[in-house]
Amino acid sequence: MDKKVPEGVGEKLARLRLKFRSKTEGELDQLAEIASQLTCGDQARPDMTESIASAYSALHRLAGSAGTFGYNELGDHARVLEERLKPLAERLSADIDKDSDHREEDTQQLLEVIAEAQHLRTLLDGTVEPMEGKPGHQPRDSEQDSEVAPDIQVILCGLPEKTAVFLEQALSNYGFLISRMDVESLPLAEKTRMAAVVTSEDELARVSSALEPSESAGNASRPPLLCLGRQDDFNSRYSLAEAGADAFFPEPIDAPKLAERIERLVNDQNEPVSGKILILDDDEYLVTRYCTVLENAGFCVRAINDPETVLSELSEFRPDIMLLDVRMGAYSGTTVAKLIRFDPEWLSLPIVYLSSERDKHVQLEALAKGADEFITKPVSDDYLVRTAQIRCYRAQQLNELLIKDSLTGLLKHSVIKQEVENEHARCQRMSHVSSVAMLDLDHFKAVNDQYGHRTGDVVIKALSNLLRHRLRSTDLIGRYGGEEFAVILPECTTDEAQKVLSQICNAFADISFATPDGDLSVTLSAGVAALNAFASGSDALDAADQALYERKTSGRNGVTVFHQV
Repeated sequence: MDKKVPEGVGEKLARLRLKFRSKTEGELDQLAEIASQLTCGDQARPDMTESIASAYSALHRLAGSAGTFGYNELGDHARVLEERLKPLAERLSADIDKDSDHREEDTQQLLEVIAEAQHLRTLLDGTVEPMEGKPGHQPRDSEQDSEVAPDIQVILCGLPEKTAVFLEQALSNYGFLISRMDVESLPLAEKTRMAAVVTSEDELARVSSALEPSESAGNASRPPLLCLGRQDDFNSRYSLAEAGADAFFPEPIDAPKLAERIERLVNDQNEPVSGKILILDDDEYLVTRYCTVLENAGFCVRAINDPETVLSELSEFRPDIMLLDVRMGAYSGTTVAKLIRFDPEWLSLPIVYLSSERDKHVQLEALAKGADEFITKPVSDDYLVRTAQIRCYRAQQLNELLIKDSLTGLLKHSVIKQEVENEHARCQRMSHVSSVAMLDLDHFKAVNDQYGHRTGDVVIKALSNLLRHRLRSTDLIGRYGGEEFAVILPECTTDEAQKVLSQICNAFADISFATPDGDLSVTLSAGVAALNAFASGSDALDAADQALYERKTSGRNGVTVFHQV
């Protein structure tokens, strides 16, 4: 079932469509005027090169954009006429035979094209049905960004008792909320609260069937389904994938890898793909529509029409992807793409061409000059949004490899330090009060020495998950060192920070880690400082570190706030 356009967006697209129609009517009137002048005496005739360029430009625009606004037949017909006029336009633009004996032949050819172009007016007038947009994802409520992330609820279903007991203990260590359920109860459960379901290969088919959304659930998707199995070969994996599994783990179960996979699948499903998109195109109506559709799908979009500003816009906006028109008046999009690649900083920026060019050889040549994909206009709203989602998601995945710690998924040392400086600058600029905290696991060396680094990694991963689940989505968390973490809490006083971090310390102390030598509990110490009370972010970090040291020397397992003497 198609999603309805939210109130306001449909009206905006309708107004934009009327503006496009009005501009198209004006361009078709200009073509008629050119034809009228060409049939007059020689003295009244306009410049042939200018006339052909004007007619070709109008047909090229219609071929690329008419379909996007719902005038599909008009766009198809304009493309045929554009292709007929293209060789003549290219010859004259290359200064070949401008004043030769070809003038009368050129005039006749142009007149024939313009005569057929008058049919475009009929197609324009005959298309009266309204166009309905499909917005894709809704923008997230900004207020929700400040809420604490919900616990990830993992359902264990159809597992042998021994396996269920092991996973209930092991996955709880990572901050997941674990529940057991039989297959018969799944259809009655509130699936919207399920983050993931873990089952066995013997029960996979039944569980998958029970999780399928009902008709009353609309477009609701089922939670990720992870399957445990005995055999690990191609045919077994193929059968499980065909039966509905989203991930497979052979026995004996590697709990850390299972926890990491659950978190990845849940994040991929629950977080709508968004990002920053820079558009460079000189068709104002088309760009406005692209912006409307993409912004409604949750993207942050900036549009420019002057190629000379592209480098400054890239540096300021720092987009995840760029959409680039191939023909922009005197400028070539392929040359702009090549120019952007001069700077090593933008070598990995995904650049997607938008053009009405359909010649595959021309497209390949364009791609060879610096872009990653070629989308042929007209572009439907759904296709545009889906392309942006795929490209942004891939770009963000690659970026995560660069900025996030591989074990915890938290920001790396250098990145969190820079974010501290960024938040400090924001505090100075906006007069906000924010806090920064340093956290450290107590007696962690003894944990590694007695239980091994594998258990130590489980403890670190469990703390990182707990921090993610208990802090706001606007808070930033980084792995500062081996067992040391840094947290930025925007618009949060030190008293508020102390309160929430104390709750986290208590919750972490209650976690019991199963080891071959018995259960293990680990405590946590933290130091907090006010970002806005210092001359720089690094000074605030040092103060938080001093407060952490004070907590360590006064008993550990708690939170100390830095107070200047």
